[in-house]
Amino acid sequence: MKARVHSMPKACPETSPRVHIVQVEVSCPHPLLLWKQALPWEAITETMTRHWRQHGKNVDGGPGLPWAVSLYVPLGVLMLIKAFASRQMAAYVAENVVARVFIGRHGDAQAQSRDHSNIARAYAALGKAGIDAGNRLVSKAAQRYGCIDEGVLSADTTAQELPMGYPNEPGSLRGLAQRCGRALTQVKKRGMGGLDRVQEQGQTIWRSVKAHPLFTTGKADKREVLTRILQEGGALIVPTRPLVERLGTSADRVIQNVRARLLAMHEVIKPLMGQSVQWISTGKVAANKIVHVGIPQARAMVRNKAGKKTELGLAYLISRLGGGYLFGERVAANADERQMPLKALWGSRAIFAQEATPEFVVYDRGGDSTATRQRLALAGIKEVGIQPKGKRPWSVAEGVGEQIRSERGRTEGSMGTLKSNRYKFHKPQERLWQTLEMAGPRSILSFNLNKFMRDVVALTQ
Repeated sequence: MKARVHSMPKACPETSPRVHIVQVEVSCPHPLLLWKQALPWEAITETMTRHWRQHGKNVDGGPGLPWAVSLYVPLGVLMLIKAFASRQMAAYVAENVVARVFIGRHGDAQAQSRDHSNIARAYAALGKAGIDAGNRLVSKAAQRYGCIDEGVLSADTTAQELPMGYPNEPGSLRGLAQRCGRALTQVKKRGMGGLDRVQEQGQTIWRSVKAHPLFTTGKADKREVLTRILQEGGALIVPTRPLVERLGTSADRVIQNVRARLLAMHEVIKPLMGQSVQWISTGKVAANKIVHVGIPQARAMVRNKAGKKTELGLAYLISRLGGGYLFGERVAANADERQMPLKALWGSRAIFAQEATPEFVVYDRGGDSTATRQRLALAGIKEVGIQPKGKRPWSVAEGVGEQIRSERGRTEGSMGTLKSNRYKFHKPQERLWQTLEMAGPRSILSFNLNKFMRDVVALTQ
């Protein structure tokens, strides 16, 4: 293992700037090393290599520097089980002996390693599809070890809230003006003229947004200023439409990025205007309201829960298998909950094949529907454990009802663990959509990897 000296020689005369070789003994029954033996490395390597190839990484020995598959595969798996960011992972591998044994870089002091930027690129190149494929592999491996009971399936919806302030119309329109302004500045640097009036319109929106909280005293004043901001936002977007057509003929990469940004703002402004008008007219948040112009996939979900009427972010369906393992998928905001039990069943079959039919499916009263119950029964579900609405009795035996209520509580507990600081499902730190859409599946995969490691250790004791 390579160790660097970080102390000052004058303060500590016994230190030396030379590299020292340190030998540390690692116990063979260490949980990470036991778990490493249980993982299907051949399938994991094939899956990760396939997705890196799709993202243009040199995994097949082409010209240039080769992609270090043998290093990145265990490094990526270790990063996922630890739920580390790339900087944390780089520091962990540099300092932790067991980590270097896990990734196979313990025998040579000069062995190749990676800094945080390369680790981040390797993770991002997996994509959401790579993370989902890894979760399926881990679930199948846990099933082979007898850690999963696919006969039990419980599901519920939740919101992955994003680290943003409460959205308001002036702030959203200011964000739109800022993004358009930055895009126009890039175009202007490329020598295109005639953009001064459009840029000045963006500054006008900025001044109006600033005046909204500072110089308005009542609802009528706020409504008047907000109406003016909406009109100014439309005046900003209209002149950029012919500009987008002009930019379509350019082969410049920067110009094409600018064009894509302006097109994205054009798509956002259409629903945002209508949702803002509804807020001005009724004072109520529109269902599926866009809460961030840079991430239009994030929406407002009107729940009408006690203490929280509206949740902001991405809607997810989280399903829990017998044994405590999870899988999930992002769903549309305010989606019809009566379809969620069926989606959970389809997700289970996508992992364990069509023949894997749970003995009973559990869901809360939001999924209660005669049509849903009938379709689950036709699919071969023996006990449909959907909580009935109102005061109607359960359609299952009393003994099974107790188990269903227990599974509901365990599902809520698993979602709470998923949103903890360790797994970071709640308020992920990613900002780009390409990595933000990976954050939810990554948290689920990290949860399952840790669960599998604990189960493997328990089986060996």
